[in-house]
Amino acid sequence: MKTFLLSGWLAVLSCTGIFATPCVPGNLQTFVNLGATGCEVATVQFTGFTILPGQTIGTPIDPAQVQVAPSGTALDPMLLFTLNRTANAGEAFESFFRFSASGSLIGASIGLTPPTVTGDAAVTAILDVCPNGSFAGGAPVGCPTSPASLVVFAIDQSSLLSDSAGFAHSASSDVFVDLTIDGGRSGSATLGSATVGFSSVPEPSAALLVALGLSAFGALRARRRRCSGEGGAGIEVNSRPYPRVGHGGQSPPGADYGPRSQS
Repeated sequence: MKTFLLSGWLAVLSCTGIFATPCVPGNLQTFVNLGATGCEVATVQFTGFTILPGQTIGTPIDPAQVQVAPSGTALDPMLLFTLNRTANAGEAFESFFRFSASGSLIGASIGLTPPTVTGDAAVTAILDVCPNGSFAGGAPVGCPTSPASLVVFAIDQSSLLSDSAGFAHSASSDVFVDLTIDGGRSGSATLGSATVGFSSVPEPSAALLVALGLSAFGALRARRRRCSGEGGAGIEVNSRPYPRVGHGGQSPPGADYGPRSQS
């Protein structure tokens, strides 16, 4: 029983420890440097960060200047990308990158902290997700499954600051993120940060192993109590120790073998 219990808990630890390295605050370049090992936020693992050529004519933002921090909740883990970048008239800046998200994924979301936009300037953020598949090449096209494409934006006097989509359960997803700050011809735009998140569900295998471990622990404790009760059962005939029997089968003087009377 002890061996079974130990094996069950080791299995639980190995299952819940698959995603062993938690994400810590850094910049986009440090996340790129994590490579295939990546890191995890709650139940979602992020790997394979790659900087890509921009989709627009905007000047690429140095990944070392894009701060990244874990955020969200256990079932809605997020990454917060902080840019704090302003584009004046005639300027445009872009951060375009790709990564993989793994876990029990059932949805994705993207959001903007309220940008400041004037004139004909604009801020846009696009999230493309290919559940259980990969996009073809270096652009979010050619997903063999049903992709999700989310767009949020801010222009003068109008905005859509958050968007989300659900999809069929996915063990892994290919993800593209495109953040653009465009000052237009006569305006200006400032973006503080953007969030990219994923909705997830607990791993059934982990929950099952935890239940088995708890069940085995309960059974072991019940068995110990039962065995302890059986070992202590019996009839007390004398509260004193039995006296020694002398040589020749004679009992020492004053020996009393009968039950004590209760007063």
